[in-house]
Formats: sequence, structure tokens, C-alpha cells
Amino acid sequence: MNRFRRTTAMVSLTVVAALVAVGCAAGTPSGDPSESASDLVDPALQALLPEDIIKKGEILVGTDPSYPPCDFLNDEGEIDGYNNALLQAMAPRLGVKIRMEAIAFDGLLPGVESGRFDAAMECITDNAERQEIVQFVDYSYSTKGIIKLADSAAEITENPLTMCGLHAGVQTGTEFVTDVELFNQNCEESGEPAIETTNFPTTADQNTALQSGQIDFAVTSFATGAWQAKETDGLFEILASPLLAKTYVGIVVGLESDDLAAALEGALASIMEDGTYEEVLKEWKLEALALPAAGINLATSDPLEVPVPCGACGE
Repeated sequence: MNRFRRTTAMVSLTVVAALVAVGCAAGTPSGDPSESASDLVDPALQALLPEDIIKKGEILVGTDPSYPPCDFLNDEGEIDGYNNALLQAMAPRLGVKIRMEAIAFDGLLPGVESGRFDAAMECITDNAERQEIVQFVDYSYSTKGIIKLADSAAEITENPLTMCGLHAGVQTGTEFVTDVELFNQNCEESGEPAIETTNFPTTADQNTALQSGQIDFAVTSFATGAWQAKETDGLFEILASPLLAKTYVGIVVGLESDDLAAALEGALASIMEDGTYEEVLKEWKLEALALPAAGINLATSDPLEVPVPCGACGE
């Protein structure tokens, strides 16, 4: 399961831990769903909605609100996050409310299959295996990023060669170890000095090293890093990199729910076209995750390339 689970900033660990603790309560609806009556309603999209959704006037979306900034419970106990923000922007185009309800992650796909939920959304990675039982309306990328102190003396940019000769921290046993190895290969093939790497047994140990200056950077999920930067008032900075693989994440609907998938895809395309999509991602500092266009089952119809050494790419 490729979801945003790891943090790399000690300052924000307490915040995230608290959100995880309260986020385990199942069945909590999100607050303030968008109004159903709106001048933004697209009759063609609304006509695609299944009769039962039209009758009840809402689309019920399951989520596990334990993973900020994807989905979490805010101070009012309401489901919040950039996923909910996107859904509430899409709802007026469909002329119905979209309500999120909490459940454990392992119940999301079965919940859609059984009909308990009309859809599910929790930064769920679109892949071929999952497409055998559900379909995805893809709404953003998932990727990793380089996290560093915002006032770091190391001049690190999206150009991977700027990390050559620096000191990286990685948590033992994570895929981030392999990511740094690829950065090192890129340095070697470009004739640049190697990256010194220190493995840490826990995320907390790595965070301490980053904050104290023992390491220059670490690799984390981009969304998690953006959340940390936001929650610590810019203490940290998160950078994208062409050497870090991307995947698609999508809204999950049933295999037989083609019309609902088409309606959601159309609503997503609408907010992309009018700039609302960009505004939402900007608010959450997740512009690097923006898709150029909405799509269905993109993991198989438009697979993403696996990163390879590319020198000074990203400049």
C-alpha cells in the first residue's frame, strides 16, 4: 500500500501523531459538505449520476482520516485535507453533496465493492492489481521529495547534482535507501563526489539529525514534507526531484460504476479548467502533485516512467 505514512520532521511528529490518534474513529462524517444548488451545476455530468445518488442527494465517500495532509480530523473533529477540499470543489458541478465518512484503510476498497460507499478516497495508489477489483478516477500524483531546513547552508535545488558531496539521512529498511542510491549513481556518472549516507533506526532519530545539522537532507513523501513545512511555519522546505518516482492516486469507484466514474472525471476536469484545482493544491503547498488532466485508470492507460540517472536534470 503506497500511502503517505512517514514523517521526517521531529517538530511535526507530535502534530501528526495526535491526528492519527483521533483519526481512527470510524463513521465520522466530514463537515460542511458543499451546497447542492449552484450555478456551477453541469446538467450533462449530473445526468450521469446513478439514480440512487440523485435520490439521496449525495455521494458517500469512504476515507481513513489518519494521514495528513491527504485526510485527517481537524480541531473540530471534521474530516479535512486536500482530498476533501477537492471533493467539495467538485460537488457543485454535479449538483449533489459529497460527504466523507471515516473507516479503517483496509475497509475502503471492500466498502466500495459491497456498495457501502459510492467511492473511496485516501491518496490510494492506482495500480494494475487494484484495477482488477475497482477503477480509479485519478486526481493527482503521489511522489517523494527532498526535505531540508529552509535556512540550510547547503544550496540544494531540484537539480540532483546539487546533492552530490552532501550528507543524506535515510531510515533503515525504507525505500528511501534505494532513492539515495540512485542519487549517488547520478553523481558518480556525472563525475561528482558521492553522497555520504547515514542510516537511522527510526524517523525520530533522522529528524533530530536533520534539525541539528548532522545531515543536509532526507527523502520523504512530498505531501508529508509539505505538511511539515506548513505546520512548522516554514522551518522546513520540500523540493521535488526528477529522480524520485511518481505514481497516480485516484478516487476509487466500483468496476461497474462507469457512469459515476465519468461524472467524477468530468467534475475534476471542470475544476482543473477554471483554476480551482490549482488553487486547492496551492493552498496545501502541493503544486508539484498536480496532474495535467484528469483520467481513469491512468496507471495502465498512461504508465509513468521509472527515473534513471539524468545528470543535471531538473534545473
